[in-house]
Amino acid sequence: MFRRLEVLPTRSAVEDRVAAELATAVKSAVASRGRADIVVTGGTVGIGTLAALAQSPLVTEIEWTRVHVWWGDERFVAAGHADRNEQQARDALFSGIAIPASNLHTFPSNHGQTVCDARDEFLAEHVDGFPNFDVVLSGIGPDGHTASLFPGLPHGEGEDVIAVANSPKPPAERLSFTFDVLNRGERVWIVASGADKSAAVARIVADAPQSETPATALRGVKETVVWVDADAASQISS
Repeated sequence: MFRRLEVLPTRSAVEDRVAAELATAVKSAVASRGRADIVVTGGTVGIGTLAALAQSPLVTEIEWTRVHVWWGDERFVAAGHADRNEQQARDALFSGIAIPASNLHTFPSNHGQTVCDARDEFLAEHVDGFPNFDVVLSGIGPDGHTASLFPGLPHGEGEDVIAVANSPKPPAERLSFTFDVLNRGERVWIVASGADKSAAVARIVADAPQSETPATALRGVKETVVWVDADAASQISS
């Protein structure tokens, strides 16, 4: 699937544009099939996009009771911990809108079980599997990782969810969807900002090997878009 690059001048411009595109995609899915399923991400731009949507008039045009939210990955820490992507997303958007709690499909928090037990707990709650998402929003790290799929670590081929025990970025324990699940998205959008992401963005655009830059494995069913600011695009060869 062709990967499209969209460069905007600033991080806030990326967040505003992606927030508007997300609202449009969600409304379209609700109108066509009565439900929308989206995957959200942590990180500066991922959370910033949710905050931008919260401040946009478009937020009131969405039937949130028909929207189901999933997380691409999660830090395995206690519920309410500031490091949890879920908590950051709630603070940015979901605590301020009328979305049913049952529509937020969060990964388990650490309440004394092992990270592998938490993975099994999540899979047991979703024995029917996972939907074909309308939008998958994914951030990247300077090393080219996405979700909690890191260079040099297993990516869970053939699995839906993996338990990560040795993330090179703290916290060490995480839960993550695999590419088998993330690539079920009709639209997969990669978001990044800042010069520290520029080398990884250049490798993604150049389609570097997945072993070197895992985010190159992200592929949407209908479209794959890389949304970046000018700093993040600064190392792309013309």
